[in-house]
Amino acid sequence: MAKRTLPRALPAAAALFGLLAVTGCSGDSPDAPAAGGATASAEAGAPPTGAGGTASSAPGAQNGVTPAEANSADVYELTQTYTDPDKLFTVQYPKDWAAAVDQGYLELTSPDGKVKGTVASTKARPPKGDWFTRPKHPLIGHETPLGEQLGTKVFTYASYVPAPPRGERSDSVLWGLTPADNKGIVHLKGGDKGDLWAEFHYSPVNEGNRPLSQSKGVELVNEINQTDDAGTVDAILKSVRAGA
Repeated sequence: MAKRTLPRALPAAAALFGLLAVTGCSGDSPDAPAAGGATASAEAGAPPTGAGGTASSAPGAQNGVTPAEANSADVYELTQTYTDPDKLFTVQYPKDWAAAVDQGYLELTSPDGKVKGTVASTKARPPKGDWFTRPKHPLIGHETPLGEQLGTKVFTYASYVPAPPRGERSDSVLWGLTPADNKGIVHLKGGDKGDLWAEFHYSPVNEGNRPLSQSKGVELVNEINQTDDAGTVDAILKSVRAGA
């Protein structure tokens, strides 16, 4: 997990994503199954580069993002920066997370392998099939600096995702970005080159058991949101910026 070095205390990761209420979660299967593990090769695209920037360029960290959260890129040591080949977006991540890049999308894996995530333009990786999990009753967290940059509202979210009825994948906790329509696709300016989607799955959870009820799914998400992995993903999501 990412090493945290600042001396001040951080709010719990559950607070970063937003405290989840039972009424916001559903035990129904999502419209698409959870994305699988990283398959891209780092040699296939331009390698990520180091960067020393902070997570937020917004003075005062407005729109619900507190100064402490705005500095989370420093706290979680997001020292690496990936830039989309079409310059549609940038995203920061920790050096100790494995990164695979291929033809315009980034796949990240946490050091212990429990978290796998994708940040991509819709041009490079169309959001369909098992590459994309459309949020279903997402539990909304905070507004992000990306939304302020685009002049709209973009939120972090968390959700419990049951495994598909058939297949080898387990249940997971899903984190991502979504505009107000809760569809998980962020519309970028100049979107003729593609829009943006980002999702991270924490798994396995609830192994070998039936899908959780609504209330138990919320309890699980709140539990996982207390981990350092959740805090790191929250910082990564809040570091996403639209390109020039």
